[in-house]
Amino acid sequence: MLNYLKTIKTISLAVSATLVLSACATTDGTEDIDDRYMRSEKGPELQIPPETTEVKVTDSYRVPEGVVITKRDAQGKRLSLEPPQLLLVAGDGVWEDSERDQPTVWVRGDSEQLVTYIQRFMDAHNINYQNTDTTSVTTDWVTDSDENQVSEYLGTYSVDGERHKFSLEVVESKPNEVALQARHIAYQQNTDDQWTDVETSSRVAKQFLNYFIGYYDSERTREARQRILQQAKINVELGYNDQGSLALVTEREFLAVWDQMPRVLESLNLEITDRDRSDRTYYFRVNEPEDGFWSWFGDSNEAKVDLAPGDYQIKLSDLNVGGVSLSFYGAEGDLLDSSTVTRIYPEFAAEFKRGTGKK
Repeated sequence: MLNYLKTIKTISLAVSATLVLSACATTDGTEDIDDRYMRSEKGPELQIPPETTEVKVTDSYRVPEGVVITKRDAQGKRLSLEPPQLLLVAGDGVWEDSERDQPTVWVRGDSEQLVTYIQRFMDAHNINYQNTDTTSVTTDWVTDSDENQVSEYLGTYSVDGERHKFSLEVVESKPNEVALQARHIAYQQNTDDQWTDVETSSRVAKQFLNYFIGYYDSERTREARQRILQQAKINVELGYNDQGSLALVTEREFLAVWDQMPRVLESLNLEITDRDRSDRTYYFRVNEPEDGFWSWFGDSNEAKVDLAPGDYQIKLSDLNVGGVSLSFYGAEGDLLDSSTVTRIYPEFAAEFKRGTGKK
């Protein structure tokens, strides 16, 4: 009987120890955590059953002396429930400066250029602002009544019944690189028609900076695309090559014209048969127009220039005054007459000027 009671007591002590340790180690990080365990008192002394003079406790179930957890400070209510906010650094030439207290990114360029982008950002999103100096832009109060979409970009920080002020400032400059810092400088909530101050947050500042970075990256991408399209456009006029023959002439360099030639010829339904870079010559063919079944559906190979079917050449030559001339030859290398060059000039000029954009 004594051994039975000893065994039961041993199991009870083991279970009690497990429950105590489990309860002491359980915190879910929520703000409504029950911290009454911090004020718990020592329980009653262990009572030994009658006729029992000894309780054997094995080492594997030894109960620790004292309650260790009471020597720590309660942490649950001081834990933030908000997830970390990352800077969504995007695009070439933008990187985060994680060493600064406030959200900061380095941007390739100069201060004046970047501030111009910030002003364009504010204007594009209907955000009222003011320039405190040449390196800083500060918003007026941003509220839910404004005609902007700021609330959609502040994540969980809705501006419904709230208002915020932000600043974007160039805080450091290096050769061809500047540091842009965002600050959440004011935050108020409306309670009973009274505005009360609320503590500002670097998380909100990061979200506003992300808002600008997204705009900045999209604008830079759009401008780069426009530059590429503009560079692809070539203005061609009637003129003369260095031998005095009528030709198409342009101020652009050889490579720009050479690279655009396949697109121009294909757009005019002129079949490229060969090319010789060393001789700076493209060879093309004007095919006989199709008048069969598929021509009824507009699937025609008819050339869009007034040239007789046959083989031709276009030779590119550098001009002494700068630029390039495009001279037209027949299959045997005979120069086309001036009237023919004049007749086909409008179509070639239009295709070169169209560039790689949509027709």
